[in-house]
Amino acid sequence: MRNALLAGLVVLSGCGVQEAFVDEGEPVDFEAVADAPLLGADGKDAAERGCQVVLRSLERGAAACSAGLCWWTWTGLIDLSTQAETEGARPKVLFKNIDATRWSSVSATKTTGAPAGFSRYRFRLVRDTLRDGMSATAYSRATVSVAPYLLTKNGARLFDHNRVPGDLDAYVLNQAGGWRVAPDAAICSGDVVVPRALEFQAGFRTQQRGALVAGQPVTLTYSLDRLTTCRGTHNGYPAWDVTAFVRFSPSGTVVEGTVRGFESLYGVPSNAGAKSVPLDVAIPVGTTSMEVWFRNWSGAGMNCEAWDSNLGANYRFPVSASAPARVEWVGNAGSSFSRACSRADGVPAPATLDSYVQTRACAFVEVDVYVPGLTDSGAAQPGAVFAQAELKRDGVVLPVTDLSFVGRVGNDYRFHFEVPKSDLYYGPKWQQLEYGFRFSTDGRVWLREGTRTIVRDASFCNPAWGGC
Repeated sequence: MRNALLAGLVVLSGCGVQEAFVDEGEPVDFEAVADAPLLGADGKDAAERGCQVVLRSLERGAAACSAGLCWWTWTGLIDLSTQAETEGARPKVLFKNIDATRWSSVSATKTTGAPAGFSRYRFRLVRDTLRDGMSATAYSRATVSVAPYLLTKNGARLFDHNRVPGDLDAYVLNQAGGWRVAPDAAICSGDVVVPRALEFQAGFRTQQRGALVAGQPVTLTYSLDRLTTCRGTHNGYPAWDVTAFVRFSPSGTVVEGTVRGFESLYGVPSNAGAKSVPLDVAIPVGTTSMEVWFRNWSGAGMNCEAWDSNLGANYRFPVSASAPARVEWVGNAGSSFSRACSRADGVPAPATLDSYVQTRACAFVEVDVYVPGLTDSGAAQPGAVFAQAELKRDGVVLPVTDLSFVGRVGNDYRFHFEVPKSDLYYGPKWQQLEYGFRFSTDGRVWLREGTRTIVRDASFCNPAWGGC
């Protein structure tokens, strides 16, 4: 498995695993029998919060009897990411009731119904759960702990913590919870996946997308316009490169790779076809910070060399030991569609773009975002939050745009959306712009703030449009 699947450690009480059997008569995959989860067990037990394995639901069924004993049963659904399945991982489930001294293990069988990016598996708990016919008092104190995980090819066990917050927690079936784990469409929906990235943009701007987390990957992109000195050729072919260097601390490990490619005509590269290519980097477990710099060089006798290294200080980024909590709240919207350009509470519904707003007034909307442990403490790290606007112009979906960071307001971060007046004026004629904001800390699970509308007044009209 990739390092992206390793994030943090998990511990569950118990001293061993015993085999359980499904009522169809199929034995558990005995290769999976192992000790119960242990803290730091040779680095092979970890909490997984990247939607690689997630329990979708667990529902109680009819009691099942065997050898004179009757047990309550449950049927559950687990989704395994396509990435994890491709890399050879298999879903498993550990469970134990409150009185058991050992964990039981069951396998899962592939089925249908998974969202895009996942494969779905079904499992059943049919014995060693709760005895049928216990007293009401016994049921009121009874629990069954359930710990789904994926078993990697190298034997690592990554336990599903996408719906379970604490590293010491498991899913719990009890009377208060109706003896079930209900579906939650907001968890690992699979509809949008945005990778963590560091973008070194033209104009020497840097954009971080998502928190940098030890044990998880990040993608570097680099605008070739930042370094243009060394572009030598040999016999008409490019003889230069732009290399990215990444140093991880405290290990001091350095990795490098090219961020330059070519669009080749009939397989022949040329400087005219030079393009930026992404570089995927795995952040090692234990990393607390990383620094990045770039070298543009040209060979073939030219001996040209140029550096992009933040004036020798390198570009430095903090790395967290674990992923941030999910976005918990979005609200307190404010805006300005006036010449004063000062934020006022609320947003016009709908807002109107006319010639006055186009030429003399501001047009922006701002919202506040709360992430426990991130927005309310420590130095501000706005790059740890994906903050984006989703746009539709007369029903046509437009590219997602980034919101800009305003600052910390109380315990929240404030983000700013600038209405794209120039794009709306010089683009095709339109009548209505729909916009909404989405926020995430992992690029997969998003909290959306809602959808608003901007309408075009007749005076907001480009002479190039028909009818103006």
